[in-house]
Amino acid sequence: MYKRQKIQFLMIFLLLSFNFLSVIEVKNSQYYFNEKGSQTKAVLDWTVMLYFCADSRDYYVNSSLDNSDNFINDALNSTIYGLQAWYLAAGSESDLNVIVLFDAPYSSANPYGRAKIYKVEYQNVIFLDDWGSTNMGDGDILEDFINYCKANYPATNYALTLSDHGRGYAGYCYDYHAPHPSYDYALGDCLTVEEVGDAIFNSGGVDVLFLNTCLGGSFEAMWEFTDCVDYAVAGESTQTYKCLHHPKDFLEGLSADPTMTPFELAQLGFDKAVTPDHVPLDYYPEQWPTVSFYDLTAFTSTTSPTGSPVNFKEVFEDFCDILFDELYQNITLKRPFFASIRNETLYSEKVFSSKSMMIDLRHFIETVLTHSHEFVNQDFLESYGSLLVYLLTPGVGKPIVDEEHLPADPFLYNSGDKYANCTGFSICFPNTYDMYQEYLYANFYEDMDISTQTTWDDFIFSVYPQPPELPFIHIPEWYEIWINPIDPVIDLHIFLEGDPLKHIGACPPKATPYSMGIELGVEGVEYVDDFLTGKQTVLIPTSSFGPMTKADKPLFEIEINAAGATVANQQLDLTVKLVNGTTVLWEDSQQAIFNGGEILSCEVSSNNEMSDLEPEEPPATTTPPETTEPPTTTPTNSTIVDMSPTGFIGPAYAILLSSSSLLLVISIIVVIRKKKKM
Repeated sequence: MYKRQKIQFLMIFLLLSFNFLSVIEVKNSQYYFNEKGSQTKAVLDWTVMLYFCADSRDYYVNSSLDNSDNFINDALNSTIYGLQAWYLAAGSESDLNVIVLFDAPYSSANPYGRAKIYKVEYQNVIFLDDWGSTNMGDGDILEDFINYCKANYPATNYALTLSDHGRGYAGYCYDYHAPHPSYDYALGDCLTVEEVGDAIFNSGGVDVLFLNTCLGGSFEAMWEFTDCVDYAVAGESTQTYKCLHHPKDFLEGLSADPTMTPFELAQLGFDKAVTPDHVPLDYYPEQWPTVSFYDLTAFTSTTSPTGSPVNFKEVFEDFCDILFDELYQNITLKRPFFASIRNETLYSEKVFSSKSMMIDLRHFIETVLTHSHEFVNQDFLESYGSLLVYLLTPGVGKPIVDEEHLPADPFLYNSGDKYANCTGFSICFPNTYDMYQEYLYANFYEDMDISTQTTWDDFIFSVYPQPPELPFIHIPEWYEIWINPIDPVIDLHIFLEGDPLKHIGACPPKATPYSMGIELGVEGVEYVDDFLTGKQTVLIPTSSFGPMTKADKPLFEIEINAAGATVANQQLDLTVKLVNGTTVLWEDSQQAIFNGGEILSCEVSSNNEMSDLEPEEPPATTTPPETTEPPTTTPTNSTIVDMSPTGFIGPAYAILLSSSSLLLVISIIVVIRKKKKM
């Protein structure tokens, strides 16, 4: 009897094991074929590629490897969790592929982040591949991801979403743990506009591009993408974190109707940015502050007000030539003329940060037209300028199909007339020669298509030329303060003693939003920040100090604020000289090693003595930047970064599997008992 029961138990165990093993075998086979691409895939209606850069930062990279609590990671995890749990339609995987490259931030097991590829379905997330520690700011990685998706998940239409920080013409998707190609400093490597364009073009192009980033609606970027993207959705201004939840809305709609055309999906993406359904509720308005729907095919083929065909790119090229020619009619007089026009186009920090050096394109053209009577070529300017304004006014068949921005509403946070002059495209136009603060990629602007195909870059660089070589000999006697090398996010401040205290150096936050971040509080001072070599030099005329009553009275204090520094134990060289003409009257130098977060200071006295650089107490904690996410309501189990290689079984499938197994066991027991009675 005991032997018979033992055999019966063994039979039940083997049957149950076979049932579960068959499921595991199917899952592992799917994983194998997805990774190797050896199985012929059906061509579905859509493949949507989500490039999720969660190995990111709240604001600056710092000396710690641990960036696990950044709000980008929280929002992107919430998006994937929401898609599989609620928003993707059941059965939509037969018409729609949703593939995500998710680069997770720091963990104790993966201190430099770890990128994995998943397929997201209704109530299921399937692990596909492990790319390890990956630089999402490398254009080759983006190209590899697009090629991977197209090879393994072919479709009639393709959409690509980039989700992370963005800086318009200066790039997207900043990888916290990847080294910056030019500097070991504060932002990490990123995808330049040129890299994004090359990656999409080399992989065969996409039908729709969603830029769920800040400052995505860059004219330079859209110009770059015209040969590889048909439609795009992005916002020209800074955004709130809510744009990171955008895929929940447009993929819910696409999964319900995968027969959408690319134009219809882009329109849906725009509509859901204006009135989203699935974003966290908090004190921010629900919509994006600004968002536009771009038709990039219209850059080379659109229609004029008379209905005749016109090439939008060629019209803009001609307009740039008119500006450039006008500037060189009399460059001495025209530089301040154009600088004055540029500074009529001022924007709130909530639209473009002072360091972004951006203006709204149509707003600028309209401002130029108000000065047309001052142009030598007035007729040409008015003709081309008016045509550009018409072509930049939203409409089907135009470069901007639709545009929305927050209305003035005193009861809404982050709204108001500050967005009134946002019309769809941002473009770079600095108001000083202190250019490219924090956007340090040597020659990256000159290498973009808009710079090689138009004279726009020649124009803006001629309005604000690079400063001459130091020293500036028109100052008869001066103090020269020189520091090198220096991380660009380290601030140099010089305070001249007196009442009131005079300041030279980086502006306090929000103090002068239109100054490009440099404050010159002393007449005659020269300030040069050479970002490409990491050197900062300040020249202060001795006439700025006034009469001295004591021989040892402090003249000025030098403060080096490394609160945002990314590199610990960095060496700093400081030199102070008193110069008259070509003669150095006095000079003193010192070196110091500082840690990230320190503030070092010293004093120079009227009898030409310099004290040692000493650390100060760190400043009081300031309010976090606007991009910091408020507390999230995302479920705590939303993380996906530690999923098993076979993914997880959806609830409905798990119930079905358990039920069938239970029925099998009951049937076997009934049969055995009947035999026993016989």
